[in-house]
Amino acid sequence: DRKTVAASSGALLGVLVTCVIGCIFTDAFKIHGAVMAYSESLLYSGYQDLNLTKIFMSGIFIGASGAMMDLAVDITSAVNEVVHKKPSIGWKEAARSGMNVGRAAMGTMTTTLLAYSGGYIALLMTFMAQGTPIENILNYKYVSAEILDTIVGSFGLVTVAPFTALTSAVLLTGKKYKDQVARELEVEVSVQKTEQNISDAEPCEAEFEVSEVVSE
Repeated sequence: DRKTVAASSGALLGVLVTCVIGCIFTDAFKIHGAVMAYSESLLYSGYQDLNLTKIFMSGIFIGASGAMMDLAVDITSAVNEVVHKKPSIGWKEAARSGMNVGRAAMGTMTTTLLAYSGGYIALLMTFMAQGTPIENILNYKYVSAEILDTIVGSFGLVTVAPFTALTSAVLLTGKKYKDQVARELEVEVSVQKTEQNISDAEPCEAEFEVSEVVSE
């Protein structure tokens, strides 16, 4: 199915960009995987050779991939609907339609940043009560790790929209797919006409039966 290929391709490209950005920023921020919850318990359970930093990065990728796939499916479905309504559309126009849908969807997904801050509201209030400077707060490893998680996930969502819009526009505006859409539309139109003819014929039959009863 071309829709599946388009959505999967866009999401995978977005995840790939997220992986590259995550590796770069993790090394730049010098974040160790020990900032994760239960990481010390995992090491003390007999797994001292584990690379916690790589596990931390994989957690970022897994967490961001769900939102990316959701956005990719939304954009692909919108482009597919546009192609069904207008089979003569070009791939550039279809890509622009996908980008418009992606911008609207990304605008609503930015509210997920509030979920991150809400989970640490007590910690933020503690810093405020202690009068901790903002630069010291940002230099805490567990705070910078959460900021990194949020930033990398946001970059992934931003990049997955144009990738999915482009892949869906190219795959769903091909000649073969358009011919298939045209045949499906013809079938739908013929079915609607048949249903309309049946619904128009039923009152006529009822009137004929009533006239026979009256004549008897």
